[in-house]
This record gives sequence, C-alpha cells and structure tokens, in this order.
Amino acid sequence: MRISEVRWKCRKGIRELDVLLTKYLEEIFINLPKQEQDIFIEFVNIDSNELFDIVFNKKISNSKFLKIIENLTSVGQAKNNEQRN
Repeated sequence: MRISEVRWKCRKGIRELDVLLTKYLEEIFINLPKQEQDIFIEFVNIDSNELFDIVFNKKISNSKFLKIIENLTSVGQAKNNEQRN
C-alpha cells in the first residue's frame, strides 16, 4: 500500500485520532519494517469509534497493537509539549 493510501486511512473523522495517526505516520511509520507497517495498516482499518476507545480509553482488543498504542501515546505527549511551549 502506498503512503498516500495509508495517509488517507489515517483520516478517521475524529480530530484527536486524525492528528495522532498522521503524526505517527510521518514520524514513525516510514521507518518501520514491512511487518510492523502491515500491523499499523490493519490498526487504522479498525472502525473509528472502536479505534478511539483503544487509543484513549485503553480498551486494547489485540496485543499486537500494544507497540502502536505506546508510540501513539508518546507522539501525543510530544504534541502536547509542543503546544505548551
């Protein structure tokens, strides 16, 4: 899947998710091995509301997404720190 297609998949219609997923795509995804990129693509194919619960309410349904969620949390914290400065 091309990066432009993955970028489109990151648009979930929920601003908080859109920002985090796009930031993850730009900063982390491009440097991941193919297998981990495939897991992220599977992750962004989850329904928007379910994805919101997974990311923000820590309702993790599949352990293979743990690393993505940890990275999203780090990206979110960095984003908050940028806004404060």
